[in-house]
Amino acid sequence: MIWTVLIFVIALPLMWKFVFGPIAMALETREEQAREAAAAAEEARRETERMQASIQEDLESARREAAEQVNTAKARAAEREKELLAAAKEEATKERARAKADIAQSLVTAREILRQEAVRLGIDVAQQVISREFSSSDQDRLVQDFQAKIEN
Repeated sequence: MIWTVLIFVIALPLMWKFVFGPIAMALETREEQAREAAAAAEEARRETERMQASIQEDLESARREAAEQVNTAKARAAEREKELLAAAKEEATKERARAKADIAQSLVTAREILRQEAVRLGIDVAQQVISREFSSSDQDRLVQDFQAKIEN
């Protein structure tokens, strides 16, 4: 038994140096690699979360921008509709004014023609009644006198 203990004590430093040392270093290396892998995985998880947050922000920003563009387009369409309605109303008002002016002018022209015809008819009747023919200058003078009386 003494020999066994003595061989064990003598072999212990050699075993420590050549057997336990490399095993301990391999375990430390493996543990360090596991820590590095865990740290890399944690960093990858954080990066993934940052990317998801960035993507979510971009998505929300795009939604807000799209909604803003839709609202802007609706506002522009409503403004354009108001402009078109105002222009149409203005054009209709102008057309009505032109039509009224045309009607008034037509009435004036029709009344003038009617007056002239009435005077000529009156002169024709008067000629037949008094059997005397008026000259063209007499007819024009009578028409002017009649018109002057009617206008007053």
